[in-house]
Amino acid sequence: MNEETKTPAELAAEVEAKKKVKEVREKFLNSVREAINGAPADPNVRLVLRYVMILSGYKADPVAIGPNGDVLVSSTVYNAGRESLYHDLRKSMSAETKNAIERSE
Repeated sequence: MNEETKTPAELAAEVEAKKKVKEVREKFLNSVREAINGAPADPNVRLVLRYVMILSGYKADPVAIGPNGDVLVSSTVYNAGRESLYHDLRKSMSAETKNAIERSE
């Protein structure tokens, strides 16, 4: 039998395996959203998220300018990559959580 040809049972097993992986991933992401959105009530979560925001350079200009006024491309790319971590976390945040983390107290 050719390696590229799969039986209906094998195809069904693959589909079922992919479905299970998707369900596990979705359950994990829901747990992450739940934990992140606990920030307004939990000062420790607020502290960690605020620290990640600061480390990522979220409120800083990602464009790096050299002493001669030219844009330093590699530094700018590095800064954008570092900042993307917080942007990814931010996608899971509710408006209330964003306010609790990003506004100074």
